[in-house]
Amino acid sequence: MVATGLSGPGGVDGTVSAQEANPCALLTTDEIQSLAPDASVGEGLASSIPSSSYATCRYAWGAGTRRFKLGVVVHDVSRRFPGMTPDQIKQRLIESVKPETEEEVISDVGEAAVFRADSPYYATATALVKGRIIEVQLDGLAALDQKDQAIALLKSAASRL
Repeated sequence: MVATGLSGPGGVDGTVSAQEANPCALLTTDEIQSLAPDASVGEGLASSIPSSSYATCRYAWGAGTRRFKLGVVVHDVSRRFPGMTPDQIKQRLIESVKPETEEEVISDVGEAAVFRADSPYYATATALVKGRIIEVQLDGLAALDQKDQAIALLKSAASRL
């Protein structure tokens, strides 16, 4: 899992190579604005680690305890799950959902998709789509309460991958 708002190892040069998906092109600021009715969401900040087949776009809004961060992350599946078959990856994603929680399997995105919450303040919607893992990561007060919006953003981003 990647924490948004932090630099990756080896430095991040702010570019996305031609072979990688541009995660900033996967969502519009209007779509993200649904998470921030009382604040203005600016353009995303793209970064990548080409040698790791990793690219991200980070958005931020608000201040203090009302500050939110949204990350759209694209990983090459062979880097994220080395040596695993697509069926094993699907199974791993589905098994990551904790029963009797707000977490759930999302049935209509890519080959497999899940919504997970590490805490009430950090939630992630993840999908296996076209040989890539795409994540929509929301970090902020009551992130778990934004579950439906995070899933909708994952669906939009996955449709553009």
